[in-house]
Amino acid sequence: SPITTYRSDLPDDLKLREEAGIPMLSLWRRKLNDYGLEQSVEMIRETGIPVSTMSFAGGFTGSLGMTFREAMDDAYDALFTAAALQARTLVIAPGGRGSYTERHERRLVAYAIREVATAAEELGVQLAVHPMSARFAGRWTSLHDLQDTVELLGEVAKSNVGLLLDTFHFAPALNDLTLLNLLLPYLSVVQLSDCPANATSEYDRSLPGDGELPLADLMAWLLDAGFDGDLDVQVWSESVWNRSPKEVIQATRERMELLMSQAIIAQNHPLAARA
Repeated sequence: SPITTYRSDLPDDLKLREEAGIPMLSLWRRKLNDYGLEQSVEMIRETGIPVSTMSFAGGFTGSLGMTFREAMDDAYDALFTAAALQARTLVIAPGGRGSYTERHERRLVAYAIREVATAAEELGVQLAVHPMSARFAGRWTSLHDLQDTVELLGEVAKSNVGLLLDTFHFAPALNDLTLLNLLLPYLSVVQLSDCPANATSEYDRSLPGDGELPLADLMAWLLDAGFDGDLDVQVWSESVWNRSPKEVIQATRERMELLMSQAIIAQNHPLAARA
């Protein structure tokens, strides 16, 4: 994700990813807008790099400073951009509860996602709803439980709406095979970052393999389960952002290759042994 290389601009991101041989591109709308949306779309299309995910749209509850109508208009703008770039998935952060009751907020969010999904269906774009732990979610979402998010997807009832699993926000889930199997039919994006065992801030993330999370075990499970979605490395970290973007991208590729090789050669799946 371009969030991982926060301090580089979009042209540098594209150049560095090409040099590193990264086969797909994740996008952050802020960088597209900073460079100029039309210029960004044209430049990305010229590279021919396939686009996996684009973040974010949402804020339907008003928690991100938009009215419901403004948030819907913004989501459609994001969707049209995603379609122009033939992105596979647009990530949705529905917004915090704000002044709504729980029931009213639930109805509002389900309605908004369903409406955007209907338009996305016609454009060939999937949506991925992004739940977050209550500890670090802030104003982004009131979806703090993975099973509750699955229930919301059932209420939305659109085949092109899936779930984004963020390894930082839901570290305990990575050891819960029963829960992972429940999520599997809905799982469309896995957002990878690592962290120390004593993480206290959203910015305590680290590159995959540099922390304590069982990411190789998770990737082994994904391979065994036939997961065909996207792995998106997204790291919010001052320490990572202070490194050169070129170094970060090269280090990310090396760590992902190592994790994948560990997953492929894993014997007697550790998650199964702990189930």
